[in-house]
Amino acid sequence: MSLRAMFVVVSSLIYFMFGFTGQSINSALPAIAIDLEMTHSMTGLVLALPSLLYQVAVVVAAVLSRKTGPFLTMTAGLALVASSVAFMALSGTYVMFMTGRLLFGLGLGATEISVALCVSLLAYEKTGGVLNLVYSFFALGSIVAPAVVSVFLTDTHRWNIALFMALAAFAFVLSLSWYIGRKASGLSKRDGVKRKFSLPADSLFWLVVLGGLLYVGYEMGVFSWLSSYVFEEKALELRISSFTPSLLALGLFVGRLVTGAVVDRAGLGRTLVILGAFSLAGFSTVLLSVNPLVLTAGIFVAGLGFSGTFPTLQAILVSGYRERRETVLAVFAASGSLGVVITNISVGTVSEKYGLPNGMMIMAVQISAALAVFSIITFSQRAAHRE
Repeated sequence: MSLRAMFVVVSSLIYFMFGFTGQSINSALPAIAIDLEMTHSMTGLVLALPSLLYQVAVVVAAVLSRKTGPFLTMTAGLALVASSVAFMALSGTYVMFMTGRLLFGLGLGATEISVALCVSLLAYEKTGGVLNLVYSFFALGSIVAPAVVSVFLTDTHRWNIALFMALAAFAFVLSLSWYIGRKASGLSKRDGVKRKFSLPADSLFWLVVLGGLLYVGYEMGVFSWLSSYVFEEKALELRISSFTPSLLALGLFVGRLVTGAVVDRAGLGRTLVILGAFSLAGFSTVLLSVNPLVLTAGIFVAGLGFSGTFPTLQAILVSGYRERRETVLAVFAASGSLGVVITNISVGTVSEKYGLPNGMMIMAVQISAALAVFSIITFSQRAAHRE
């Protein structure tokens, strides 16, 4: 197997486990909140604060990768993630769980930026297709996790069983990452081109950054709050509500497979607009629905819209700013994590004062704003092509 193919396999497994771990927490969130006595505001902090450390890790990993190579920083990030999962699984208090979540943010930031840098270093011809394929496994892990949680969540004290399963899997994925890092060591050493740590001056870059801030904020926000919302406001049972993120992730998985196949032919900007329209239609249905079948359809359609947005935005940067890849990818990743902080703290605060339905409206506004940004990106790309 070639190094490129091997990396796609390993990075797909990495994202599968990220999806599995993240959604194990989100699906069990109502039970975790009860077990650890968390209010909506405390829940918002648990979901938001790790993104601050994510931003720090992204910058540090981007700098270190210039010296050590992105494959080594990817392995180091995974080691941090594995440690954080162990910490969360063993936690019995809010403070201990929060500590594990903060460590998770550090490891996730270092790993994600490293994977993107590896893709740029390996210089795949169809960057959009590769990134959508890899990220589709995040969606697959997100599908599996709520199903696993719903099986074991017979009472509020059994929320950590899925995390213990994730811990065992991360040990295996970590060994694969170390192996591929050794295989790629020569390639990292040959990548000795001196690239400036400077930002592009064109408006397209900043539009992509703004799009990433909005998208990651509402995507992670919906995944994080969906179980709690349908449990509290749609009167679904605890085990059923813990399963609803699987429907969202199923749409994410199907959408990324389709997007990966057509994105390079349809065009990156046009793909973003279509996905944004699906996101707005699906999420609006979730908020307004009273029928369980309509609710189910809305969740799935929202997942379709969320699907290829992040990897398509990232593909614009990877293909268009290859010589500044560390800088642009670090800023893009940091903007997304800032979006997570803003969204989850805002939703938690508004929900505490005015109710969860009003808190969820924040994400509807973000989706609408993102659709406008994606439209401007499309017009900018068309103008550039005409010139």
